[in-house]
Amino acid sequence: METRHIGRPVPRNEDNRLLRGKGLFVDDIELPGMLHATFLRSTYAHARIKGLDTSAAKRRVGVIAVYTAQDLGDYWAPGPLLVEPPPIEGIVFNQRTQVPLAKEMVRHVGEPVAIIIAESRYIAEDAANEIVVDYDPIPPVVDIATALRPDSEWVHDDLTSNVAAHVHQCKGDYASAAQRADLVIRR
Repeated sequence: METRHIGRPVPRNEDNRLLRGKGLFVDDIELPGMLHATFLRSTYAHARIKGLDTSAAKRRVGVIAVYTAQDLGDYWAPGPLLVEPPPIEGIVFNQRTQVPLAKEMVRHVGEPVAIIIAESRYIAEDAANEIVVDYDPIPPVVDIATALRPDSEWVHDDLTSNVAAHVHQCKGDYASAAQRADLVIRR
């Protein structure tokens, strides 16, 4: 049984430095020519993007660039699928992965809509506040039972339901095993 650490305080090497205000964090690093990035994120859980005006942000002194999904051109693409679906006959698998910036629709609060590159973090954040996004809100679906109803809003309107994946697998002969079992527990 472990007795060396459980129930005992563990001394931390970094405490002395942090308590004296001598900690160094990524946000504290300043290098010559360094630029800062800030994302403008969706305030809606589900909405169509009807318009996106970045002109004021681009005019702000110290802003190097403002990018939207349209600016990315061929570089805009969903991320790679990290785990392939199992090779099962009859599987329903609607592949969806994260996109770099929302294009035409946002699907969750906080989804990145634009990225601002500027000379300082503060300039980038101020520029993000100057971007005007014209959203057409869509009622969000926040529970599975509602999402599965045929009249529910679809997260991805190119699909015919909100089902991401459906797999039915069988192994062995349950009916035969249940007949031979001493005890069968049913819910």
